[in-house]
Amino acid sequence: MSNSKPRYLQIYEELLLHIRERKYLPGDLLPTESEMCEEYQVSRPTIAKALKLLSDEKLVKRKAGFGTQVLAPGKAKQKVGFLIPRLQETEIFEPICISIAETAAAAGVKMMLPAEITASDDLKIQTEAMAKQLIDAKVHGVFFAPAEHVIDPQSFNYMILERLRKHGIHVVLLDRDLYRWPRQTRCDLIGIDNIEAGYVVATHLLEAGCQRLAFVTRGNPAMTVQLRRMGCREALVQKGLLATSLYTLDYHTEEPGESVDELLENGVDGIICANDSTAATLMRNLLDRDIDIPGKVKVCGFDDVKYASLLSVPLTSYKQPCKEIGRVAAEIMINRIKFPDEPVRRVTIQGQLIERKSSEPLDQPS
Repeated sequence: MSNSKPRYLQIYEELLLHIRERKYLPGDLLPTESEMCEEYQVSRPTIAKALKLLSDEKLVKRKAGFGTQVLAPGKAKQKVGFLIPRLQETEIFEPICISIAETAAAAGVKMMLPAEITASDDLKIQTEAMAKQLIDAKVHGVFFAPAEHVIDPQSFNYMILERLRKHGIHVVLLDRDLYRWPRQTRCDLIGIDNIEAGYVVATHLLEAGCQRLAFVTRGNPAMTVQLRRMGCREALVQKGLLATSLYTLDYHTEEPGESVDELLENGVDGIICANDSTAATLMRNLLDRDIDIPGKVKVCGFDDVKYASLLSVPLTSYKQPCKEIGRVAAEIMINRIKFPDEPVRRVTIQGQLIERKSSEPLDQPS
């Protein structure tokens, strides 16, 4: 053990890890104080201080003449937290986190959110600092949305996951896996089926009369976005078209005119944007060029959280059921803490296409 902390704190952390890893099960007796004094080569008062910390957290019960017994998880106040890098940049996470917090509170679970990390703009440094805060707070579980747009994200996110697990912290992944599809992390995960989402949106545009579809995203798209694109291609195949007929475009907001020209020059009449934010920006560029939406071009997005219905041309969007995702994520975490040895669960909650004016068929009245 490291010598940077007092010995009683080192012993407490080691015993805490053993309890979380179920080396000591509910009802088990810990070694006697005399046995621990010999094992750790410390005095009885040092052991007593370590055991008092565990007792204060309702993880063990000490009784004179009987010993120190590990308590069932339900009798201890559970504490969980969020590890969502750049939370504000992805609109689905705010309502998901609110729903998680409400469900956890109703179950008597304490939620904590890491303090804002402002010392560095480096996403890796921020994520590691947030993970350290959660570890130092001795949380029992973490809701983790793997970091995107970093160098070698798979290795980095796996390192964060293993760091949390090393401290006996249970992890539920939100929205996406650490690995590229189809490989899966051995970890609980909840989100939508992004392949199905892409399939539903593309099928909708094809059935609305579109002949040439484009999938528009910003550079270095997340794996969830790539899965949506796969779903779009499957929709084309099932309609008797070539998967390669899906035109793909990396949208550059600094040169929006070039992106619009590229779409129009390629005969695109149905645009699927990776998310509503990209769709809103692209639609504004199209309207600035007097392109009729949905007359000449139909547009769809994904998420339907904040403003899709408020745009000048209301946006058709695949709605993520954020409240339900949050509720089920909290239930999975509570169950994982209570039954840590249960099989890993991967839950997909079906979203819904919300049809609005941006994709109306030409023969449908406004």
